[in-house]
Amino acid sequence: MSAKKVGLTLVGLLLCVGSVGAFWLLLRPRDTTGLVYTTPAGGDPLTLDIDYPLAARGPLPVVVFVPHDPNWHPDFKQEDRIRLAIEVFTRAGYAVATIHYRSPGKTPFPGPIQDGKAAVRFLRANASKYGLAADRIGVMGASAGGYGACMLGTTGPADGFDPPDGPADVSCRVQAVAALAAPVDLTKKTWPDLAEKMYLRPFLGAGYDENPAAYRKASPGTYATPDDPPFLLLHSPSDGVVNIAHSRAFADQLKRGGVEVVLTELSSGVTVHIAKGQELEQTIQQVVPFFDKYLKR
Repeated sequence: MSAKKVGLTLVGLLLCVGSVGAFWLLLRPRDTTGLVYTTPAGGDPLTLDIDYPLAARGPLPVVVFVPHDPNWHPDFKQEDRIRLAIEVFTRAGYAVATIHYRSPGKTPFPGPIQDGKAAVRFLRANASKYGLAADRIGVMGASAGGYGACMLGTTGPADGFDPPDGPADVSCRVQAVAALAAPVDLTKKTWPDLAEKMYLRPFLGAGYDENPAAYRKASPGTYATPDDPPFLLLHSPSDGVVNIAHSRAFADQLKRGGVEVVLTELSSGVTVHIAKGQELEQTIQQVVPFFDKYLKR
């Protein structure tokens, strides 16, 4: 074959590949900002945003991202701790659904847990509409969002936390869980009294000493069973807000429950809870191969 024909063949192939990518971009849903996924009784509608890779063909595996701030404003997606997660996962070929949820400090248990489950149910029920893979949904949360992500991973319908609305025949379970610096073990008091007063007492209706059973009920490790998805926990030993003892204890609870878990202790000499900038990006990058293993085929 002449060099001219080879060149024309390569051009044709490139145009074909480009056409497929352009066709997918045209078919991909465009209005995926502020999607109402549930309206809690007596509350305001809760929304999520779906961000897509620039040129990937669906149906796409999904990362449900549960930020540290439940009430993030759309402009807040420009802030490192949300923007970087979206960028890292979309670059890796994932659709990212970032959710608003009710604050644990203002909404009694299990309200915020039901919110996360309602988001997963919404995405699964509408997967074909939004170009998503209904059977490949992972979740990542940071700080309080990490707590919610872990509760999503360990609890099932029999535990009584599935939301009352939405199609009951659509599962709220996820296929993989990653959590960063999450307060996940409430079975032992490792937090200051101020944190209990501001967050845990409003969330659980009592102090730890008054009702330790309520704190066990709200701990994701309580529900660990062998049918739970695999977990990746990331936590800095120098975290000055949420002690790494939370992730260590939770990892042990998962192992005892027969759940696959990896605990990565981040190397950081700074007593920071959730890093920013390059350090945060490098941390989130560690989650990509974990999700790839369980969410991509």
